[in-house]
Amino acid sequence: MAGKKIVVLGGGIGGVVAANKLRHLLKEDRIIVIDQSPVHSFTGSYVWILNGKRTPAQVERNLSRLSKKGIEFVQGHVSGIDPVACRIWADDIEVGYDYLVVSLGADLDPESIPGLCCTGINIYTPDGLERAHQELLKFEGGRIVIAVCRRPHKCPAAPYEAALIVDSVLRQRGVRGKAEIEMVTWEPAPMPVAGPAMGEAVLSMIKPKGIVYRNKAAINSFDPDNNRLSLEGGKDVPYDLLLYVPPHKCAQVVRDAGLTGDGGWVPVDPGTLATRHENLFVIGDAAAVKLPDGKKMLPKAGVFAHKHAETVAAEIAARIEGKAAPAPYHGEGYCFIDTGAGTAGFAKGNFYAEPNPRIEARSPSKLLHWGKLGFEKYWFWKYL
Repeated sequence: MAGKKIVVLGGGIGGVVAANKLRHLLKEDRIIVIDQSPVHSFTGSYVWILNGKRTPAQVERNLSRLSKKGIEFVQGHVSGIDPVACRIWADDIEVGYDYLVVSLGADLDPESIPGLCCTGINIYTPDGLERAHQELLKFEGGRIVIAVCRRPHKCPAAPYEAALIVDSVLRQRGVRGKAEIEMVTWEPAPMPVAGPAMGEAVLSMIKPKGIVYRNKAAINSFDPDNNRLSLEGGKDVPYDLLLYVPPHKCAQVVRDAGLTGDGGWVPVDPGTLATRHENLFVIGDAAAVKLPDGKKMLPKAGVFAHKHAETVAAEIAARIEGKAAPAPYHGEGYCFIDTGAGTAGFAKGNFYAEPNPRIEARSPSKLLHWGKLGFEKYWFWKYL
């Protein structure tokens, strides 16, 4: 078959957008998406699983739909990447490539904290969110702790959305007065990379709800027998219901390929998402993108995976067609924060701005909530 072979590893937001954009730009070249799951699960809708507005099945689409767009889909666990020989392995399949886009996201790693696997509910999976929703429907009183265990974690707004959703569900059931809700997080302030104004905007959403915010709290371990978590310094925090954001790590196959740097993620060029290996790009959560101040890193979020994917697709198409390099990614991003009460906040800005990111936040409104709902429908229509 004529043309180049572009392999995209991962069928999440970044992988699906990259494949669609590549197909739009390249008519004769092969585009192959490989993922161990047969379905795409849209993380932008996860918040509504927690309050029962969605089920896991309602936020999924079968990746075989990509074939209608001229994109090949292969279901298989990616077990090996050879960036020198330009080959990958998925189950029993070996595939060579001319260009490789790695969009395998981050693996969740609750095992890295003692006791965590034996207690609480992981709210970063669809099944965990559904289970958490069922627990909230039965909850009659006590302390609910939302624990953000380690840095970095994907979707920085999600724990705050979770706290607001928990508050909303309990109010709707008439039991909020019998419950304490406390957030325990390592962060010095909400979404610290976005700057103090963003942190204040988030706090202005959660504090009026009576949600306790315990910041700069490093979690050492969990005691599932006594329903307590231990912080550095010896402080214990009790809970009756624990909802947690687990530690994250780069996918094992990416680490085994020698792609990661000192921080455990893959260093990439901020503008092109290129790695040190020719024609190999890493996008989304697996990428380590250093911001202009040289200290902070670009957060891990679906919007950045989306933007990365569009940038990389344009870069690959330009290389194949011998055209001038396209404009690099300039650091734009945005985020909805759903309150669970029919409103949503919104923030957008440039994370590559110097000397610090420039972010604008908008107060929650019904219009923004409908905007978030509309984006869900648009996303599925356009990409799957």
